[in-house]
Amino acid sequence: MTAGRPLITLPLNATAEESEAPLVRLREEVASLRAQNQTLHEQLTLRDQALDATPTFFLITEPAVPEPIIVYCNKIVAEEHGYRRDELIGRGISTLTQWVGHEPSYVSDVNAALRAGRTLRFESEVRRRDGSKFWLGMSVRPIFNAAGRVTHTVAVGADISAKLEESRTKQDLQNKLVEEMKERARVVIELQLAQKLESVGRLAAGIAHEINTPIQYVGDGVYFLRSVYEDFTRLLDSWRGAADALPENAANDTLRSEFADSWAKYDVDFLRAEIPKAFERTADGVQRVTNIVKAMKEFAHPDSNEQSPDDLNQAIKMTLLVASNEYKYLATVSTEFAELPVVVCNIGELNQVFLNLIVNAAHAIHDAGRDASTGEIIISTAVDGDMVVIRVRDNGCGIPANNLSKLYDPFFTTKEVGRGTGQGLAITHSIVVDKHGGQIGVGSSVGIGTEFTLRLPIEGRAAKALA
Repeated sequence: MTAGRPLITLPLNATAEESEAPLVRLREEVASLRAQNQTLHEQLTLRDQALDATPTFFLITEPAVPEPIIVYCNKIVAEEHGYRRDELIGRGISTLTQWVGHEPSYVSDVNAALRAGRTLRFESEVRRRDGSKFWLGMSVRPIFNAAGRVTHTVAVGADISAKLEESRTKQDLQNKLVEEMKERARVVIELQLAQKLESVGRLAAGIAHEINTPIQYVGDGVYFLRSVYEDFTRLLDSWRGAADALPENAANDTLRSEFADSWAKYDVDFLRAEIPKAFERTADGVQRVTNIVKAMKEFAHPDSNEQSPDDLNQAIKMTLLVASNEYKYLATVSTEFAELPVVVCNIGELNQVFLNLIVNAAHAIHDAGRDASTGEIIISTAVDGDMVVIRVRDNGCGIPANNLSKLYDPFFTTKEVGRGTGQGLAITHSIVVDKHGGQIGVGSSVGIGTEFTLRLPIEGRAAKALA
């Protein structure tokens, strides 16, 4: 008797055919088992060939302590990680270190998903055996037996590096397109504004010229009249003295009486007191008109891309004079000017920046319900190293925090239709940052006020770019 094999017993009087039948059945069973085994082998081979032919990663692990064991992987898993398949089968999952412990939450996420019977999906950059990297997208799903116990896990994934790169390229193209559209919108705005400013500048220069000539006539006339009046008063004093010096007689007394009556009738003493004051007021008015004309001419500085040394304090003063009608009924303007060096800049463009900030401050004060007695605009200048700092502060309505990041976007405005186009601060940002190599910042509190801070390189944009 051979161990492990069942005994075949035959009756003592069995015929030859009866004796052969069990052996025939055994051979048939063995042949059937061999056929089934061959079929199973072919099916497994076909499965392996199919899984090896796919670019998808396929890995099966079996729960074990201290770590799951790899019981199957297709060819691409081994090749993409720099292994032969037989180097992975039967080894712990930590052999593929990038599949476990790579993400801090990996183990806990996987265990939680397995217990819940969920499929866990994630993407991660993984490292090959040779140190090179690629991006892996994968999902892990548990396999349960009839008793509801997890017997294996199946991980399916793929190299998604090309897909992510394509996605990044598309996103980069979209971002570039958005930036180009923004740049195009900014250029269109600048072109429109430049054309508008050029027209306004020509008009302002023409008006200034037309006003300048007659105001010179008025000024010259006032100067002449004031000098003649002084001579005339001396003449009156001379006549009065001569009349008082005439000898005493009836005719001279009558003459002196008539002179005194005329002096009183025409209130010469009042005129002599008030006419000089009128001359002063007229001369002051003429000087103010002259200053406004000068400011208009300076504000209408011919637009040019060239930058040259200029006086920013003087430019702000001239802009305040031009913009006075915007704020004089709403706020008191205070200036705190430090002694500044000349700054290399395009003063025409900066005049527009100062005007935008002053007008915006006035509008904010109006929106806060203030008037000239309570509204305040403070403009200060200072030197900070190789930069000039200009601050424009108001006690207006302030800017909500969620709007601060959108202030310089073209066409963004919170003002009612007809009062703001949303171009002012976009142009301001472009002039200060792009054209002058400077910086612009803003701080604001709703109900308290806003402060804009401009920083401009003293030596100009070109020097800033070389620094």
